Amino acid sequence: MKRIFCFVSIIALTFVGYSFGQDVAVVYDAKMENGGGLGIAGGQAGAQGLAELIVEKLEDEKLDAEIVDSDGLLEYMEANPKGIYIITQGNTPETIFQNKGKDDPIYSWLRDGGIGGFIGDYPFYYYWDFGANNRVEITGAGQRSVFGFQVTNSNTASVSPTDLGKKYIPSLKKWTSNRPAGLNVLEQNDFEFESYADDGTNADPIAYRTKDMKGWFINFHTSCCGTAIPGNEQVATEYAELIANRFGEELRSVDPAEKVSVVWGQLKSLR
Repeated sequence: MKRIFCFVSIIALTFVGYSFGQDVAVVYDAKMENGGGLGIAGGQAGAQGLAELIVEKLEDEKLDAEIVDSDGLLEYMEANPKGIYIITQGNTPETIFQNKGKDDPIYSWLRDGGIGGFIGDYPFYYYWDFGANNRVEITGAGQRSVFGFQVTNSNTASVSPTDLGKKYIPSLKKWTSNRPAGLNVLEQNDFEFESYADDGTNADPIAYRTKDMKGWFINFHTSCCGTAIPGNEQVATEYAELIANRFGEELRSVDPAEKVSVVWGQLKSLR
């Protein structure tokens, strides 16, 4: 019996050190933002519920998805240089970003081909410090650290689906954002971008990347401070449509032999 137990343990450790089998890592950490989310209604139940709904909707689109915490996010990124993560709490954990430029894991991961997704308040405006149990405010310097330029503005914009938005996100509707990306900034600084909803000047949702990024950053329903994003059901449906219709083929093209059949949620139960 001891021999069997040791053999199973060795297999589990091998999986933990090698790779995670899911296509998409949906980030929810009960220790970040005290379980809630910036720009996400409903406190802990709202933020956690959004993460669970996104997993459900992605699985409906035949993509494997699992919820990971902040440590699990870093491990997922290390194992999946061309994977996709979606942060559901409006804040980025210190495990991948601390405003250190090239020394932050997120910096090289996006440039190597990873796709980072974000819902909630201003991306990279804060990071969550787990030791202090508080967010660290770095304002626009966070985006300059990651992208070289501040992309997000605080304009209140009523944005409508573009042709790309209608193609990739059939459920997307007109809505109001107050943390959109500025199209002029993107154009003037040679970003490649795909606007899914805009007013001609401000865009949200939008995916963009710098000239040296092989991956993408997806700014998706970012708003705060009295300007609400759509409800969880709507956001989760839209996000799953975008991932499946725009980025899903890249995930599905990965050789299954390169993936481990044990996903992160199962791995945690083996530890």
